[in-house]
Amino acid sequence: MGIRNERRARDMDLKKAMLMGLDECHIALRESYSDLSDDEFRRFPLPGHMNIATLVMHVIQQHDDFNGILQHKSGRKVQFEWHHLEHEERWVLWGLSDGELPKPGDKFPTVAEVAALHDEVHKDLIENIRALSEEDFTSEGVGPWPRVCDPFFRAIFHANAHIRQIWFLRGVAGIKTTWPVQHYA
Repeated sequence: MGIRNERRARDMDLKKAMLMGLDECHIALRESYSDLSDDEFRRFPLPGHMNIATLVMHVIQQHDDFNGILQHKSGRKVQFEWHHLEHEERWVLWGLSDGELPKPGDKFPTVAEVAALHDEVHKDLIENIRALSEEDFTSEGVGPWPRVCDPFFRAIFHANAHIRQIWFLRGVAGIKTTWPVQHYA
């Protein structure tokens, strides 16, 4: 993608740092799949393991879940209900039996469809975080999260783990491209 939007990670409060981290994850995840053909995106390069499409949808759906927590906590009126996406159990991954996990021959969205969903979910997530004050962002959380901000630490760490998997799968599949440039200093 070659996006370059440098920002310095200093003199930031927690909310600004979290926004920066989520932006970095968004760009890194997009770069991990946006140049793939639909066939490369859907291919299962390692038998018995996930494909890139599944990993990307898994991360996007989790970010949508966390955006729902923000909406619930803030009580903001938004254009959509709890979730932005139509959720599918197959993207959850954990807790599913082998027969329920995505597999070769299943229908998968195209790279363009996923990129559009990814951008929409990210845009909504960022807007909802920006709408909260620093105090609201660090206030009591919802469900298992002690503070409102806590799921977003999970979102960043979780996305980065899957981004590494995606680059590994690209290599296994023989997709020869260069590693992107770091975007933030």
